[in-house]
Amino acid sequence: MKKLLYCLLALLVMGCKENYDSPVHSPVTGYLVVEGVINSGAGAANIVLSRTSKLDNNRGIVNETGATVKLEGEDNSVHAFADKGQGQYGTNNLNLNTAIKYRLHITAKGREYLSDFAVVKNNYPIDSISWKRENGNGLQLYVNTHDPQNNTRYYQWAYDETWQIRSTFITTLKYKITPHSPVNIYSVVYRDSSTFSYDPNIINCWQYNSSNTLLLGSTAKLSKDIVYLPLAFVPRGSIKLGVLYSINVKQYAWTKEGYEFLEKMKKNTESTGSIFDAQPSELKGNIHCVTDSSEPVIGYFNICPVQEKRIFINNSDLSLWGYQSGCTSVDIKNISDTIIAQGLGLMPSVVVEINPFGAITIFSAAEPQCIDCTLRGSNIKPAYWP
Repeated sequence: MKKLLYCLLALLVMGCKENYDSPVHSPVTGYLVVEGVINSGAGAANIVLSRTSKLDNNRGIVNETGATVKLEGEDNSVHAFADKGQGQYGTNNLNLNTAIKYRLHITAKGREYLSDFAVVKNNYPIDSISWKRENGNGLQLYVNTHDPQNNTRYYQWAYDETWQIRSTFITTLKYKITPHSPVNIYSVVYRDSSTFSYDPNIINCWQYNSSNTLLLGSTAKLSKDIVYLPLAFVPRGSIKLGVLYSINVKQYAWTKEGYEFLEKMKKNTESTGSIFDAQPSELKGNIHCVTDSSEPVIGYFNICPVQEKRIFINNSDLSLWGYQSGCTSVDIKNISDTIIAQGLGLMPSVVVEINPFGAITIFSAAEPQCIDCTLRGSNIKPAYWP
């Protein structure tokens, strides 16, 4: 009887499932999304344009291409942004007059968008990026900054991480395939005439990561404009600190209104979905559609000099970090049948044994990603790497 009841309940629940139709109806092209802070000083000034998509749309980010983007000053100055592709628009070295207000002017999909005029917000340099071992001996990074004039008060940070990786094993060998009927003959030979020659291009590589959450901080309720906040955490044993790690932090200064916009966005995007969570709030920015005043635009125009600071942390700076590559090697006989059975999914590494005539009889092999680091990262050394 109980089994029958459970079956009936299951069928009832399954029968109650319906597709959810959102009451929010966006235009076919979606609403315009404007991301990025305009760098008013030296260096690159970039923004990203995209479009919202419907809830039932499985497409990823819809980049807004072919738009026209300009920065206009109250003094009638105009700075054009180049279309860099994939929704990115930018220029370099604006070095703007801090006494002038500016606005963003966008033309996209036959529609015109304008931001409110905004002041160039002052942004003092980052004092330091520090770190210490905590939380199970992981590495906690902190950002420290201050405004001696006590005027900034509202901050945002973003960071890019880079870390060097090394192949666990080197290779001086390669597979040789000799066409033969009815089956090919496999053997392992030296990479070239030098028995000790290895490929230096697959030993050192670099991996990258960027912050993907809104990192905000305010000193509005403090007597002094001094910030010391946790920034990023690297778990103990992470590959990020297996060799050499670097983090580059960018700092942006915001107005009170812009900061409140970011706080709402953070709550909306980081909500867990529980009925006890704060309900999503409407995001009203300072960018408007001139062509159709009823069309929402998602984004907030902000302009300030962007401050950056980079630090490096070496594995030798840490005791008992505990990184393990998880790579192991196996010994394989240099016989065609054995190679076919055991070695073809692996990559040959180095010679283990040779016979009296100098021929390779046994070699070691490992998973390709343990020998060729380009399978896990890029072997192009970053310009800023020591």
